[in-house]
Amino acid sequence: MNRPGYTLIELMVVVAIIGILIALAGGGLLLARKAANNLDVSNNVRQVGLAWSQYSVGSRGTFVPGLVTPRVQRNKHMGLVYPDDTIVSPAPGYEEGMPNTGGPWVWRLAPYLSGEVEPLLGADQLDLIPITSYAEVGDTIAFQPGIAYNGWYVGGHLDTSSDGRRVIAEFSNAMLVDRSHRNLVADSIATMRRPTEIFVFMPGMKIDTQGIHDVLKMDGTGWFEVTPPTLAMEPQWRIDSFNTLETLLPDVPVPALRGSHDVPVFHADGHIERHPLNELWKQDHWIDAAKIVDDIPREQFTHEPD
Repeated sequence: MNRPGYTLIELMVVVAIIGILIALAGGGLLLARKAANNLDVSNNVRQVGLAWSQYSVGSRGTFVPGLVTPRVQRNKHMGLVYPDDTIVSPAPGYEEGMPNTGGPWVWRLAPYLSGEVEPLLGADQLDLIPITSYAEVGDTIAFQPGIAYNGWYVGGHLDTSSDGRRVIAEFSNAMLVDRSHRNLVADSIATMRRPTEIFVFMPGMKIDTQGIHDVLKMDGTGWFEVTPPTLAMEPQWRIDSFNTLETLLPDVPVPALRGSHDVPVFHADGHIERHPLNELWKQDHWIDAAKIVDDIPREQFTHEPD
């Protein structure tokens, strides 16, 4: 006696069940991949943050600067070498027009990562490993790492005075809206008032275009620095909704929210905490010296440039 075959309806049910199982498995894989990526990013933020703390210990308590001009590097003998002992531009000559690879904080912290550069790299830079020539990739890593620094207000942007004798940090003598002046750059843990609240490192990117961006699909280039929502008096970016961030200028460095609504943040006291989008806009998380001025809340703090 011949066994009857499957009916068309039975085959369709089987195919539908298989499709559902594949979809569930695919969703599980995506969630697992996202969780693994978030863990990798958090670990990188932690390692870079610990290197930042170790640098401070070895530098009499001072923080690594966010950016240093070639003139300051020359005058203060701040030349650097890569892990393979080749010299980081603009040293040793500091000639005009040389790449300022030693300007960003990145290669200043590298020695405190035990020679491992992986924590500095973004996901799209992992193909640089193993590095056979640091001189060829050093500038890319310096300006486009996967981790960004709140370097305007922590560590500071360092240049020399007009007479070339003094090193001055941008915003170290900023004028507030009440016409008073205040140093807004935290250069050591001893001078900080609220280290548990202040953002130091987080994933960051520079978005080239002005406009509204879906936080789950943000596309940009890694950048060594991340700006607060308002830099001095210049609005940079803002939160439009739970899902969107708007850049108000082109080429704005923002928190990198790729595929997530929150980011891991290393704070000045050494702890890491994930912050949702609706907390990143608060200015007093970025500026330790932020205060209430003329009834303007601390979280909306702004100032004139120097």
